[in-house]
Amino acid sequence: MILFVHGWGYDPGFWDPLRDALGGPATALDLGYFGAENTRVPDGVTLLVGHSLGFLWLVRQDALRHLPLVGINAFPRFLEADDYVPAVAPRVLERMKRRLAADPAAVLGEFRQRAGAPGPDNAPDTDALARGLDQLASWDERENLARRTSAVRLIAGEQDAIVPAAMTRMAFKSTTIDWLPGGHALPRTHPAELARLIRP
Repeated sequence: MILFVHGWGYDPGFWDPLRDALGGPATALDLGYFGAENTRVPDGVTLLVGHSLGFLWLVRQDALRHLPLVGINAFPRFLEADDYVPAVAPRVLERMKRRLAADPAAVLGEFRQRAGAPGPDNAPDTDALARGLDQLASWDERENLARRTSAVRLIAGEQDAIVPAAMTRMAFKSTTIDWLPGGHALPRTHPAELARLIRP
């Protein structure tokens, strides 16, 4: 069974086009941005697939270290550091967090426009979204990624406006990356191509 984990600003429905293209048993966790959080990992998982922040979440789960992992529009760290350039400037997340409390719809709309895919219409949980931004700002999973005992496959978008190609190449310079001609929402925009890459 495939376990999917979505990124910031989305919910489990983000995966529907890719789940349809893949077929077979699958489940998607919910990071709680638009409803009740559900991050309980069920039994029987054989493959992990994470998008953006969802990839970071999966890499942090030590109990899942032995399972093969696919990262889509992924990164082991989001913000730039002295030894991690080029990446995203801290001011980007700081600005998003300041605006989030006052106008979450505007923040989400701008993000999704840059990502290249709409998201849920239901009311967002601004506290959960703020926590997600804090996680993007603080999580650095480079060491955890290096300690994984299973295969890691990376799929990236050549026109990704959230995680630019230069950042992806820098972050995963010792790992093969499969590139698709798309942006930051490949599971929504390129499900058939992803399915061909992911399918065992």
